[in-house]
Amino acid sequence: MTTEITATAPQVSVPATPLADTAPVAAALAELVRKFGHLPKPYISFPSSTPVLDLQADSPSAFEAWRTALQIGPDDVALKAFGGDVWLATAGVFRGVPVQLTGFGLRLTAEAVSA
Repeated sequence: MTTEITATAPQVSVPATPLADTAPVAAALAELVRKFGHLPKPYISFPSSTPVLDLQADSPSAFEAWRTALQIGPDDVALKAFGGDVWLATAGVFRGVPVQLTGFGLRLTAEAVSA
């Protein structure tokens, strides 16, 4: 015996963002790959709602390599903590595109950061 259940999905209105709007971010990413393809591979995202390239490094050394490549000064790095997690964060611009760079894998506790 087979039972079939059907339901109507609710309609959600989402403003359409044309794929072409991501062209500057995609071009910046392609240039990063060309120039810095030898660096450790970060987790990469660029949400369609904002023209920002987000790079997440999984270690402090990978973060530092990317920070240096992007020519972001060490004084522009912040140590962040939330919910027991600790990470490095900074921002810069590459080929006219804002870049958010975060680095994980720190051997610190949130308590040590707030002390």
